[in-house]
This record gives sequence, C-alpha cells and structure tokens, in this order.
Amino acid sequence: MGKAKPAPRFGREDWIELGLRLLARQGPETLTLERLTQAAGKTRGSFYHHFVDHQAFLAALGEYWLAHEIDAVIARIDKAPAARREALARHAAGIDHALERNLRRLAASEPVIAEVVARSDAKRIAYLARMFRSELKLAAAEALARARIQHSFFVGAQMVFPKADARFQLSLQKTLGAALWRK
Repeated sequence: MGKAKPAPRFGREDWIELGLRLLARQGPETLTLERLTQAAGKTRGSFYHHFVDHQAFLAALGEYWLAHEIDAVIARIDKAPAARREALARHAAGIDHALERNLRRLAASEPVIAEVVARSDAKRIAYLARMFRSELKLAAAEALARARIQHSFFVGAQMVFPKADARFQLSLQKTLGAALWRK
C-alpha cells in the first residue's frame, strides 16, 4: 500500500485567485484576513508566508488582475488585427462584470486598488484610442474622445445592468459601436 501524496502547497497565486473569486462573488467585505484564511482552510501563518501584510496582498491581487485581465487580453486581441473590434466586443461582453464592479467598490476605500483601477482604465482607453486611430484614421484628439466615451459606456453598463448576460452586453457594445466606429 503506497503512501498518500501530500496536498499541493497553497501558494501566493492561490491566495490571489481565491481573493479574486471571493471579491467577484461576495464583494470587498470578504477580503479580510479572517475570511480569506477560512475560505482557504489555511492559517494566518500561511497567508503571511506569502504577503507581508494585507496591503501587500491587495497590491498583488490588483497587479495580478491587471496583468491577466488587461495586459494579456490586449496582447491576445492584438494578435488578430483584422478582427480586433469583434474580439474586443466579445471579450467586454463576457468578462466577469461582478469582479469589475467589486474592484471599483474596493477602490473607493483602498488606494492601492484605486491606483490599479485607474491604470486599467488608462490602458483600456489608450488601446481603444489606438484602434480608433489605426482603423478610422482619426486625429488623436477625436480618437481619444471616442475611446473615453466607449470605455465610460462599458463601465456604466456594468453598473446600470448588473445582472445582464453576455448576449445583452454584446448587443449594447455593438449598438454603441455602430455609432462610434463611423468615420
């Protein structure tokens, strides 16, 4: 009879992913050390092995989200320039809108998250402006104005229609896109 394999170690990324899941499902209130350790079934020592303090955890959570949900998505969408608009609209419609809303709620009380959200907004707007410039040959100011409108609509739609499914979100994106993506 063989020995049982030890459980895989609960690492830094596991804590971050757990935090993102809890944030998406239950809101910013669930990111306390008590609730994180309870949900993980781990000790405070395990948490502190990976993070100096709760602020370090929040900073890591924000940076992880930014890298995976903003930077990686932009890089992936850029690989198919002929279909960027459609890919971006589908991505925007299908993301975890609860996570996005709750990140913004958390940003209201946590400056480290507010800074990450501001950077994500700036990156999304800059990406849209580049798309408007390259696809429609718009002047920089006009491209930036349209990018800001589209991103503001994206964020606002998450707040106004919190229970909307991906198909409804995609319909909204396409309706707005029909107006904004004209020369």
